[in-house]
Amino acid sequence: MPFLAPSPARLPPFSSLLNDQTEPQKKVARHLGVSLRTLQRYKASGNAPRSVYLTLWFESRWGMSALHEKAFNEAVHARAWVASMERECERLHRVIRVLEKEQEEGAAANRGVYRVR
Repeated sequence: MPFLAPSPARLPPFSSLLNDQTEPQKKVARHLGVSLRTLQRYKASGNAPRSVYLTLWFESRWGMSALHEKAFNEAVHARAWVASMERECERLHRVIRVLEKEQEEGAAANRGVYRVR
């Protein structure tokens, strides 16, 4: 499974990540496990540890968008797989009907069914 977290070059600026949060900064600091003063220092310097960047990224619109995109793509893939299984079941039902019909007609038991459409 590929990593969802962006590379450092693709992360938005720290201030953008922080401003994207809907909760008060005190609550954000508590969530990050740092003091409000430390969070303010990170904001003033425009730099923070990568773990803080990634935590805020996953809580931001960018991170949520990446998660929703992945969930949507997985749902589309799963639906395509289900559709292919449904088609295979229908094909097998047709094979069974042909075999049952041949059995009723008294056809040879070792006659193969290769192409049933």
